[in-house]
Amino acid sequence: MPKKKYYYRSYYHNSSYKKRRAKKVKIIIGGIFILLLFVGAIYFKIFPLFSAKQSSDILPVSEEILESVVAEVAEEEEKGIDMLAQEISPMVNIAEEEEKEEVITIDGSLQAGDTLYESLIKEGISAAEILNLQEKVKSVVDFNYLPVGSEYSLKYNPEGKVTEFIYKPNPIDIYCIDIPSSDSEDLKVTKEEICTEVVRFEGEIEYSLYESMMECADSPQLALQLAEIFAWQIDFLTECREGDTFNILVEKQYRGDFYRWGKVLAAEYEGELLSKHTAILFKDPSGHIDYYDEKGKSLRKAFLRAPLHYKYISSYFSKNRLHPILRIWRPHLAIDYAAPTGTPVSTIGDGTVIYAGWKDGYGNYVQIRHPNNYVSGYGHLSRFAKGLKNGQKVEQGEIIGYVGATGLATGPHLDFSISKNGEKVDFLKLKLPAASSVDPRYIAQFNEVKNKLLDNLKNGGELDLNIGLNNQQSGNLEGEQEQSGK
Repeated sequence: MPKKKYYYRSYYHNSSYKKRRAKKVKIIIGGIFILLLFVGAIYFKIFPLFSAKQSSDILPVSEEILESVVAEVAEEEEKGIDMLAQEISPMVNIAEEEEKEEVITIDGSLQAGDTLYESLIKEGISAAEILNLQEKVKSVVDFNYLPVGSEYSLKYNPEGKVTEFIYKPNPIDIYCIDIPSSDSEDLKVTKEEICTEVVRFEGEIEYSLYESMMECADSPQLALQLAEIFAWQIDFLTECREGDTFNILVEKQYRGDFYRWGKVLAAEYEGELLSKHTAILFKDPSGHIDYYDEKGKSLRKAFLRAPLHYKYISSYFSKNRLHPILRIWRPHLAIDYAAPTGTPVSTIGDGTVIYAGWKDGYGNYVQIRHPNNYVSGYGHLSRFAKGLKNGQKVEQGEIIGYVGATGLATGPHLDFSISKNGEKVDFLKLKLPAASSVDPRYIAQFNEVKNKLLDNLKNGGELDLNIGLNNQQSGNLEGEQEQSGK
């Protein structure tokens, strides 16, 4: 196989190459001219170049030479064209690849009150194309009944034609739908399978939880998860000590290769300064999920320590305060958290929205009713969370609005208040109530799940493959059916 030659293009090489070619042509033409003179001198002693006989004798020779010269020049030109073609070919391929890659992708997720049609319209997709897409994928996805939290990804070409639609109704199921260019072609649907296994980690604190978790699992995500689970029981910044131990059961998910870490199913933490803490993840038949101790009490408090990430408290709860705008002394039965405009504001606990709208000096205002006769208020918001409305159920930590300075306010801040049994109280002095324990109706299912998880957490043998969160739900439903059958 002949060795492949590589050509490199540059101004210098092109210039020298042209000079050499011109020089070679000059030499050949000069040689032809000398040869003609020599032949004429030998055969005719003179230069009757215009005679018919000499022309007939000489021309065949000159034609052969000229043909060879032309052939050589043509060959050189062909080589030059080949070089140019080799240089242009990669550029053409790159242009073709860029044309193929010129696909626009849109990613999004549906919040409460959203519709996929409205979301795609906002992204610039035409109504006709959305309706066409809806018609083509209706056998797989019903656009009118997409659950809140559904994620989607849309790919379309510069002409605005949708080429691929990826639909993720939950963290497990992912549907990839290739959209055919014509109605005669069949829809190609593939479902990405996510496999889950349960793994156990044991570790000992040397310097910090983060470093120890990185050493045993190479995952900062798991360190954050464990810190959040025990956030109300342990301050991992100040209470961790060298020699403390932890033990966790966690779901490990694969999509071909490793995909991500799932839920921590159970965890134990024990330290020198701390008593032993245990966390059990339990999903009851109603769908409520939480972490509980061994007695079924929630590890969470009913309320967050603060409804937002703030810079500082600009005004505390007071019975008598000089109002910064009205310049009169009056009670300030709230806490002002100073934060930049647009900072997300979350509800401190589970509850129901009882008011969302404009309220005099509070500007944009939200009120939420919580269990045990607690009501929290959030004022001066720049705007509300999308879709927020009266009667809506919200969960602890859910975003309900954004910091602003609407109403009577000198600058962006959140006016936060809380009342118990209709009376305003100082949130910073409030002894935060615990979140709800396991519903007494489901205590038997909880104990069954707890025993399985703790057995797998403590034993060093093979793990039970049926202790994942999804299996809990199916087991709970079976138990409920058996009880109803009895």
